[in-house]
Amino acid sequence: MSAADIDTSGIQLRSRSRRALRAALGNPLAMVGTAGCCILLLLACFGPWLAPYDPLAQRMLSRFAASSASHWLGADEYGRDMLSRLLYASRASIIISLASVIAGIAIGVAIGIVSAYRGGLVDAVVSEIANMLLAFPTVVVGILVLVALGPGAQNVVIALALSFIPRFIRLARAETLAVKERPFVEAARVTGATDWQIMTRHILPNVIGTAIVSGALWTATALRAEATLSFLGLGVQLPFPSWGNLISDGMPYIFSNPELVVYPCLAIVFAVVSFNILGDALRDYFDPHSGHH
Repeated sequence: MSAADIDTSGIQLRSRSRRALRAALGNPLAMVGTAGCCILLLLACFGPWLAPYDPLAQRMLSRFAASSASHWLGADEYGRDMLSRLLYASRASIIISLASVIAGIAIGVAIGIVSAYRGGLVDAVVSEIANMLLAFPTVVVGILVLVALGPGAQNVVIALALSFIPRFIRLARAETLAVKERPFVEAARVTGATDWQIMTRHILPNVIGTAIVSGALWTATALRAEATLSFLGLGVQLPFPSWGNLISDGMPYIFSNPELVVYPCLAIVFAVVSFNILGDALRDYFDPHSGHH
């Protein structure tokens, strides 16, 4: 086998990435999802600088102020500017969701690749544990972990990551089982490559693309789960805002001031739809099993 035969995994990844980029640029729906995700990431990064007011500052004279030039989205029961709180909340909700998915990808893909490549008892044990954890919904896992660890943003990341790890284990395991018997992997073994080199140089590039696409879709799940946990009082703690606890905070006033609930709900819907659209569009062209290659 030639060196070119051994390096086909990297070539395939680059080719698949270019196809995904062309698909996103050529698909209006994918462009909408990409634009939505970019806006969310910019808000998460620069929201505190864009906020017109301190989101924690109480101004009782502005209590339940209607939308105006001073308060574009009005004010809550303590006179806090809703736009400022929504912008700050976007940082908490998006960063927590992305961090949990990234942690799930890093840990789950590593375990899945090693498990499938090694096989035997290790693979059997890992598969059984992953299947057992997958029986529990994301929010249920989050509640169980947060009851044990206590509420807070960092613990939400841990809780959500634990719920995503078995998903990425199963995904990476399935991809590895298909890839490890391909000719370029066999060629690498013949040339004396170590197991570590084969897993990192030849198997990982064929797995990570699918994992990232799935991660885009599961980020939407993470956003919903984080909002649910914060709504229940187990996530980001008031007075620091997240979209979930803003909804919880506004529920007593849902009939008299429904905008306190509507605005964070719309933010969650926008974020979830954006990541779902982007993930669906990329999956059609990035997933090697989608039939578009």
